[in-house]
Amino acid sequence: MRIMIAGGGTGGHIFPGVAIARAIEHRMPDVEIFFAGRRGSIEERVVAKSGRPFLAVPSMGLRRGFDLRNAVMPFVVGAGYLKALAALAPRRPDAAVGTGGFISLPPILAARTLRVPVVLQEQNSYPGLATRILSRLASAVHVSFEETRGHLPHARAVLVSGNPVRGELGLASPETARRALGLPADGDVVLVIGGSRGARRINEAVAAALPRLADAAVSFVVQTGEADVERVREAAEAAGVRAVVAPFFDDMASAYGACDLVVSRAGATALAEMAVVGRPSILVPYPFATEGHQMKNARAVERAGAALVVPDDELDGDLLAERIRALLTNRDELAAMADAAKTLARPDAADRVARAVLALAGSGAREARRREGASQ
Repeated sequence: MRIMIAGGGTGGHIFPGVAIARAIEHRMPDVEIFFAGRRGSIEERVVAKSGRPFLAVPSMGLRRGFDLRNAVMPFVVGAGYLKALAALAPRRPDAAVGTGGFISLPPILAARTLRVPVVLQEQNSYPGLATRILSRLASAVHVSFEETRGHLPHARAVLVSGNPVRGELGLASPETARRALGLPADGDVVLVIGGSRGARRINEAVAAALPRLADAAVSFVVQTGEADVERVREAAEAAGVRAVVAPFFDDMASAYGACDLVVSRAGATALAEMAVVGRPSILVPYPFATEGHQMKNARAVERAGAALVVPDDELDGDLLAERIRALLTNRDELAAMADAAKTLARPDAADRVARAVLALAGSGAREARRREGASQ
């Protein structure tokens, strides 16, 4: 059996795909899984580390506002579709999975041209444009939020399965995780993640907050993205605060395992990961997310008692330091938030999607054999 998984552009699109792949392989060890994405992207790097085959396909997304580069987008997507079609035709997969991002469009469209059955997995409360377009062609769309149903009126089936997360996240004990990161065993640790590309607004606030927390015996683990890594490192050194700063962390099991509190954007994948590992958070939703979906995500977690929400335009170093200090000095509140986070977890999300994909792949394989027999 052969299955294609297409999606990427951000970690929030590729990591659910990896989780689904692992769940499929757990159920069917001899399955052949390959990924499709854009060359030089986060999805190519993540898939390369996993050792799975990768099909590089041209694609690009729409840019916000008036941008002349949008004029070439249809031609790039068309080229990606033709390349994917040529690659898939000789060895037609039995099923295809789209996990979002514009990169998923060309390979999923090519798969449907070849009559490959398709399953989509959407992470956010408001589905991305690729999911909205492809939902008409998919056998089912697996979503993370009940409210997503209303945004996919043309989908054949919408199933609330949760957001698949990497299975290794909950495996690192605090002691092991801190040792792996070179952090002391005592004291508090704050993990800051602005998404796979980093978040300038959060990085600026962290750099400004560090001197205000120098007396609090707090260590930091900060994922900055490429642009701000040196700035945050220098701020930590100047403040005398122990900090592990990197553009991107591959070992998120240690990052989550080491921390007592998370400061993060409110992307659906990050929220799902924090729920599975049971970490309280300060959420700073990205203000330009489509239909304000990050604020909707964040408020839902806040209502559950698992997070405090700070709007992006209110965030600064003073406020961030105040919120961090207040939470870390109130252990009862911190523990209650951690317990509330766990109630939001759907640890079986990847397996739910995997079962659906395998069932669809089985029917796809039978249909392919039927067509081959009819043509002979």
